[in-house]
This record gives sequence, C-alpha cells and structure tokens, in this order.
Amino acid sequence: MKMMLAQTAPARFDVKANLATLKRLCQQAVDSEAELLVLPELAMTGYNIFDQLTTLAEPLDGPLCRAVADYAQRYGLHIIFGLAERDPHGILYNTAILLDDTGAQLGAYRKRQLWGREHQHFRPGDAHCVLDTRLGRIGLMICYDNEFPEIARALARQGAQLIVSPTANMHPNASRQRLQIRARAMDNQCFVACANRAGQEEALHYCGNSLIADPDGEVLGQLGEPSGVLVTPLDFSAIETSQRAQNYLKDLRSCECMPMREEKTDNDPHSLR
Repeated sequence: MKMMLAQTAPARFDVKANLATLKRLCQQAVDSEAELLVLPELAMTGYNIFDQLTTLAEPLDGPLCRAVADYAQRYGLHIIFGLAERDPHGILYNTAILLDDTGAQLGAYRKRQLWGREHQHFRPGDAHCVLDTRLGRIGLMICYDNEFPEIARALARQGAQLIVSPTANMHPNASRQRLQIRARAMDNQCFVACANRAGQEEALHYCGNSLIADPDGEVLGQLGEPSGVLVTPLDFSAIETSQRAQNYLKDLRSCECMPMREEKTDNDPHSLR
C-alpha cells in the first residue's frame, strides 16, 4: 500500500478554496500511485476558526463530506480528512473521517484529547476508532491525542496496522512531534503517520514536519516546515518482522494504576503536610 501525506496550509474559513486544493492533491496522489491520501486536522476550513465555528461546522452527511466523497470516488482514493462536525443535537466535535475509494464513509473519529480553546467549543469523543479497509486495518487519532500513549495503545490492541493522525501542531513542537510519533509506532509495533499542517493563522505558526514511522520506530519519511507532500510505500509484513524479536502487545501484562491522591488543604486536619 502507498500513502500520501498532504501537508497543506488551508485557507482559513474558505471551504471552496480548500476543496480546490484537495482536487489537485487527488490528481497528484493518483499520479504517484498512492491509494490513501491524508490531510491535516480541520483541513477543509483551517484550524483557528473558533469565532466562525458554528457557521462552518457541518454534519457527517453535509455538503462538505459529500464533496470530498465525490473526489474519493472520482479518483479512486481512500481519503482521511478533518472537519468540524455538528451532530443532530447541535453538539460540535473535532472529527476525522475515513472514506474508501468508492466514496463510502467507513467511519468517523471524534477527538478525545482536546487542547487549549477546543475545550470551550468542542465536546470530546468517547470512543476509539479502528476501521477495516481493503488496504488494511487503520486506526484514527487527532493531533493532541498523539501525546497520550494510551490512545495509540488502545488502537493497536484493536488490531490497527496503521495509525493515522491529522494534526495542526505548532512551533516549537516539531521535535516533540517526531519523538511522539516514533514512540507510538515503536511501543505498539505498527505504522504511525502524522499529517500536520503548514502556514500561519494569526499568532498560530504551524510547524509542519509531517512524518511516518515504521513498527520499529524508524522514520520512513519526513517533510520540513513548508507545504508539501510525502509519498511512502507501506509493507505491513514489517509488523510481523518487528514482533519476532519481541512482541510487546503479546507480552503486555495488565497494570492497574493507583488512583491519584487528592491534594490536602491547609484547613484539612488530615493533611499530610
């Protein structure tokens, strides 16, 4: 399987312009013989859209998703992209969608670990997402999820061969992002890819550096800071090769963490201080 990570600089608030960019990327993916095209977090609207979020958010069967599905079918591509989702009750989520090469929506993942202002606008998701495709089993996470090893571990335990993370990560986090993606891949002995965005939105300066790591945590390819694409072939037999030396998921023993001790106040007679 061959994957293309598209490190775009989405036009803020401009869905039409971003769909035009997607069309060009689809043709580029076909020319590169890629079967899976991955775009960044909130790639169709821009990330820093909080003051227009209620206007830009759409349901999973809305015009934006239908337009992307049309491209998936027309170009014969699996596509992963992020959008602001409004559910039937008006609740907003930061969501990633996986479409297959017929345009069918295989599944949607709602970001579990919200960051910064997202807490004021989005509701966190409460489910993990691993989807069967003709390309393999693909797990989804989004941006800040990368920093929580429990999420990637849950996806790997559900059989994910490839974990994909649409991302909108900012300076000065490029080196942290590289470390986190490598660690998530090595710990879980699967492929992990981060499609970060480029460019700037007001004070937010995105760091790019999209990358993919193999089951041993080795970087198969990485972009720099500007917009660009990374096309990488994936051989899932590398997972079995990695597991021959040691199989972390098989050898893993369950561990129950002790509950966090509540801090005592100065007025608490049982204070440990």
